[in-house]
Amino acid sequence: MLDERCIQVRRQGLATRCLAKLLLLAGLAAAMAGCAGSSESAASVSGNQQGGKVPYSEGGMSAAMDAAKAHCSQFGKKAAIIQMTPGAEGGGTIGFQCR
Repeated sequence: MLDERCIQVRRQGLATRCLAKLLLLAGLAAAMAGCAGSSESAASVSGNQQGGKVPYSEGGMSAAMDAAKAHCSQFGKKAAIIQMTPGAEGGGTIGFQCR
C-alpha cells in the first residue's frame, strides 16, 4: 500500500516512515484476522468474580468455554459449567461458576 508520498519519501532516503506505516497496517491486519474466526468473546460474558453467563452457538462450545475461563482467570479462579440453557435456533447460554 505504498502511495505517492511514500515513494517520494523513499527517494529522499527517509524510508523509515513508510516502513512504520506498513508495519502498523500489517499489525492491524493480523489483529483483526485473529478476531475473525471467533464467534464469542470475553466481552460477551456477563458476570462477576463468583460466576456468570456466556452465550454460545451451535459448534461454538469451545469458544464459550474459553470466554468463561478468561473471565474467571481475571480473579485467579477456574471456570466450571453449572448450567446449559439451549436456545431455539442451535444456541443458548452457559452458566458457570468461578472456583
